[in-house]
Amino acid sequence: MRGFRQAARRVARGEMSFLDHLDALRGVLVASAIAVLGTSVVYWFYSGRILDWLVAAVPVDYLIFSAPSEALMVRTRLSFTLGGLTSFPYVAYRVWRFVTPGLFANESRRIMSVVVASSVLFYVGTAFCYFFVAPAVVNFMLGYATEHVRPMITVGAYFDTVLRMCFAFGLVFQLPVAMLLISLTGLVTPGLFLRQWRWAIVIIFIASAIFTPPDPVSQVLMATPLCVLYIGSALVSLVVVRRRERESEAS
Repeated sequence: MRGFRQAARRVARGEMSFLDHLDALRGVLVASAIAVLGTSVVYWFYSGRILDWLVAAVPVDYLIFSAPSEALMVRTRLSFTLGGLTSFPYVAYRVWRFVTPGLFANESRRIMSVVVASSVLFYVGTAFCYFFVAPAVVNFMLGYATEHVRPMITVGAYFDTVLRMCFAFGLVFQLPVAMLLISLTGLVTPGLFLRQWRWAIVIIFIASAIFTPPDPVSQVLMATPLCVLYIGSALVSLVVVRRRERESEAS
C-alpha cells in the first residue's frame, strides 16, 4: 500500500513513465482479482444456503434444473457474483486511486466519499432490482400462462436473467456519481443538466428499454427511479459546484 501511495503521488506530479503506469495498473488488477477470488471462495461454502434463501423470493413454488451440472454452475456463478459485490468497494477504491491522481488531483482527498457513494448506489440498485423489480417482472411474464401452458423455470435461466438485470440496475444507479464528477470537471454544468431534463428522460427510457427484458414493467421500474436520481443529482451537483466556486473565490 505504501508503494502504491508513492506511485499515486508520482502520477500526480507527472513523474511516472509509461511502464510505471502499466506496473501500477497491474498492481490494481492483481489486487482486485485476489479480493474477488478470495471472497468468492468463502461464499462457495455457503452457496447452497444462500441459493435457498434467494429462491424463497422467487414468485414461483420452486425452480428446477434440467442438466446434471446446472445447479453446480449456478452456485459457482452465484459465489463469484456475491464475491464481486462484496469486493466492489475495495475494487472501486483501488481503481479510483489509480485514476484520480492524474484527472482530479485537487479532489483526491475526497476519493473515499466517491467510493462510498458509488458502492452504496450499486448495492441499492441491485437490491431494488432483485427484491422489487425481478418479482414484478416474473409475475408479469407468468401471467401469459394458459390452462395447458404451465411454467417450469430452470434455476439457470432464472438467475441468468435476474443477475443481468441486477448488474444493469447497479450500473445505471451510478448516474449520480457520474453526473457529480462531470460537473466538477466543468465538462457539463449542473444548469445544463437541469435545462435538458426532457431529453434526459427520453434517453433514460431508451436506455431502460435496452438494459431490461422486453416488457413494459421492468422498463418503467428502471426508468422511474433513474428520472428521480437524475433530477436529484443535478440539484446536488448545482449545490456542490456553487459551494466549490465560493470557496475558490474566498481563497
